[in-house]
Amino acid sequence: MSVTFETRGAPRRAAWGGRGQPEDPRSQIIEAAVRSLASHGLERISLTVIAREARVSRQTVYNYFSTKEEIVEIALERAVTDAGDRLVALARAAGTAGDFVVELCLSVVREFTANPAISPMITVLEQPDARRRLLAPEALAMARGYLEPVLEHRPDRAGDLDEMTETFLRFVVSLMTFEGPSGRSEDGLRGYLRRVLVPAMGLGDGADPYRPGVIDRA
Repeated sequence: MSVTFETRGAPRRAAWGGRGQPEDPRSQIIEAAVRSLASHGLERISLTVIAREARVSRQTVYNYFSTKEEIVEIALERAVTDAGDRLVALARAAGTAGDFVVELCLSVVREFTANPAISPMITVLEQPDARRRLLAPEALAMARGYLEPVLEHRPDRAGDLDEMTETFLRFVVSLMTFEGPSGRSEDGLRGYLRRVLVPAMGLGDGADPYRPGVIDRA
């Protein structure tokens, strides 16, 4: 399964409730695939399951998609994009740039681990080709948009946002695909990110409380 990370900004429609014909069957099938991933998991999802969830025939599904893998790839990307928008909105409540990147990182790792609609992406990201695509220019450009709120706190770092984005993605993928110390609590992970990720992104100086040398007892 390939991952293109190109769905940010795509039009979204509310799920069809069964009243009349869907205005956009293709979008409706994708939304149904997202829901099917959440309820059935990657191993049990099928074209029949997706068609039933979308309330269309299998032939209608084939009119828009060639294979189940094609639908699943797009559905995963849609689920990731939707989750990203929601998590960024929550992290924007942070009071500093350091708070923002720490809470966003924690939320992303938590979401990818617990949300059955997007947790299959962890397996995908364990593949070397997928990791390379994650750092491709188009993927970095998409991720950059999620980190732009950092500049509300640190406008002086605008010229370094691309490098900060790459650093953030490398940390997130590492946390999701490599098992950390056993027994580490979320507060412990938060403390680790404050001590390591924030300075690595160049956000540990000035007015930011997470400057190098500050010891977090979490």
